[in-house]
Amino acid sequence: MLATPSVVDVVAKEKGDPEWRLILEVEKGEWALPRAVFLLEEKLNSYASFALDGRMIQLYPHSHPELTRIVVVSADPLPEKAVWLLDKVALALRPHKMKISWSTGEVGGPPAASGAQA
Repeated sequence: MLATPSVVDVVAKEKGDPEWRLILEVEKGEWALPRAVFLLEEKLNSYASFALDGRMIQLYPHSHPELTRIVVVSADPLPEKAVWLLDKVALALRPHKMKISWSTGEVGGPPAASGAQA
């Protein structure tokens, strides 16, 4: 939800999988919001800070930034500027060994298409 940039939408971890996922949900129509890409940038900054500044470890002691992936799930196709931003964020997260990926499809449903950066 882009309109709440300081909130981590979902923290997920599958049993047996070492990777933690911070899921950022972009609901239907949110890309039409004024400054939607700026809101995405603010939200991604919050997610990175949550993982890298120790708050995530406080709440989830077995988590670690190197085992964390930010996952952007959008109900609508991502605008070109949003994909450009995600690519830039992937580069910025690389030294911390964090990952980011994104998909388009129904929020809460299976993705229709995805892009990923390791």
